[in-house]
Amino acid sequence: MPWVDESGRHRGFPAAVLADGTEPAPLPDGRTTWWLYNGADGPRATAVRAGCDCGWRGERVHVLDFGDDVATEAVGEATGPFADWEEHVDLAEGVVPHEVEELIAALVDRICDLTDGRPYAAARAAARFERAAGSTALLAGRRARSSMMTWEYIGRAFGCGPAEALERFGETFHDLDQGEEA
Repeated sequence: MPWVDESGRHRGFPAAVLADGTEPAPLPDGRTTWWLYNGADGPRATAVRAGCDCGWRGERVHVLDFGDDVATEAVGEATGPFADWEEHVDLAEGVVPHEVEELIAALVDRICDLTDGRPYAAARAAARFERAAGSTALLAGRRARSSMMTWEYIGRAFGCGPAEALERFGETFHDLDQGEEA
C-alpha cells in the first residue's frame, strides 16, 4: 500500500533494488511492488530504497527481509525507506517547525475552550487570530515571491493555484512575472 502525504501530492513506496544498485524493470503485468522481486520468477532484490510517484528516489538503500514486510518498509520508524520518503516530502513541501505547529494548535484549543463559558471572548479572539493570519499570510506570500519562489510553489503552500496566488498576494516582480519563471 503506498504512503500518501497530507497534501495528497506525494505517494511513496519502497522500491526494489538489485545487487548492482539498480531498480528492476516492471514485471510483464506492470507491477513493481518490491516483494515481487523474490527471485522466483525474475530478478531477486537485495534491498529497498524509498521512492515517490513524483519521480524522486532515495539515495540510501535498506536491506530487505522477505520474511518481514513490516521491518522492510519500516513505517513509523526513525530510519528506513518510510523515514527517507518523509524527509523527501518535508523538503519538497516545506516543513513547518514543530514549535510553530504546537503554538497554532495550542491557540486553536484555547479559543475553542473559550467558546463554552465565554463565547463573546472566543469570538473576539478568533477575529484577532483571523486578522493576524491574513496579514501574516500576505507577508509570507510576498516574502516567498521576493525570494524567487514561483507562483506555482507559493500557491501550493497556500492550497491554491499559481493564478490565485498571484491574485491573492498582488505584488508582482516584472522580470519574473513576464513568463521567465523556472
